[in-house]
Amino acid sequence: HMDVVNALKSSEDDLLRMLFSDPRFGAEQQKLGQSQARPAARRRSMAAQDEPARGKRQNVTVGMMFREQLDKLVEDLNKTNPRYVRCIKPNAMKSPTEFDSIDVLRQLRCAGMLESIRIRRTGYAVRRPFKEFFTRFRLLVPTLNAAGADPDYQYLCKRLATEVEARLRSSGIELEERPWQAGHTKIFMKEELE
Repeated sequence: HMDVVNALKSSEDDLLRMLFSDPRFGAEQQKLGQSQARPAARRRSMAAQDEPARGKRQNVTVGMMFREQLDKLVEDLNKTNPRYVRCIKPNAMKSPTEFDSIDVLRQLRCAGMLESIRIRRTGYAVRRPFKEFFTRFRLLVPTLNAAGADPDYQYLCKRLATEVEARLRSSGIELEERPWQAGHTKIFMKEELE
């Protein structure tokens, strides 16, 4: 490693010579110069190397800075719940009360909105936390009550959805094979069931 640094220090290019003559590369110079140092100074420097570097500032590399910035970004993203707003221009002139449906459709296609709407419709479009689902729809099954200080909302939601599905099927409403599913924290339903 040091021979590469020394080769760059003796380069004919002024920029390389200046960059690698920087005092930040002094630690390597000290290692090279230890063989010529006095024995007492050599012992002091060896003892200093054996101690953990307290208070010494490590050379900051581009990779280290990038890693720190990336870690901070990931930390910030984990603290937030990002939402995305897609802006669609109603016409090329951006004038009010004009709506160019062909241009809007092109923008929706390019943004992937039509595809995500299609996927959402074929899947479970409605996603509700168990407690919210139960408190909103429990009136549909009045015999179902949340008893105790900490009721099992997942179980209650499964029973509620099963009974509502059975009622709808018995009244002649056609539903898909599995119009709802229960996850770990939410119940997922097809739009037709809600």
